[in-house]
Amino acid sequence: MTEHESVRAMLALAAAGALEPKEQRRVDQHARECDLCRKDLETWAAYAQSLRKLPQPAAPEGMAQRTQALILQHRAETTSRRRNELFLGALAMFGWGAGWAFWTLVRAIVGGNLNVFGANLLNGLTWSLMSMVVAGITAATAASMLGKGKEARRFL
Repeated sequence: MTEHESVRAMLALAAAGALEPKEQRRVDQHARECDLCRKDLETWAAYAQSLRKLPQPAAPEGMAQRTQALILQHRAETTSRRRNELFLGALAMFGWGAGWAFWTLVRAIVGGNLNVFGANLLNGLTWSLMSMVVAGITAATAASMLGKGKEARRFL
């Protein structure tokens, strides 16, 4: 990109006074030497001057308060959602630990063999499958209650 093209790209910003002093001097110096850029700079300066004369739009009354209220509401919802996620994670860890402790305790009490309908319920695979079914039902119930929000909290 040549010096002319580089300066030409900055003419609108120079007319609006949006350039750094060093860049502004560069544009001004080039405009003194280049008739085409000087004319374009004068045109842009006229546009900028006209724009400054236009009335500034005002924000609607109460817009800041409404925006702030929406932000606070969003923050509260996010905090509540985060708290629910942490609670469910902690509950899942507790459930896993309690299930493992219960399995260990029952295995120790009955000697590792608890047959019901020909299946050893204390076998690791059988116990895991039953635990997953119970955990799935519990998770579905918890998700349903959390989805209902305040209604579920009143119920509890």
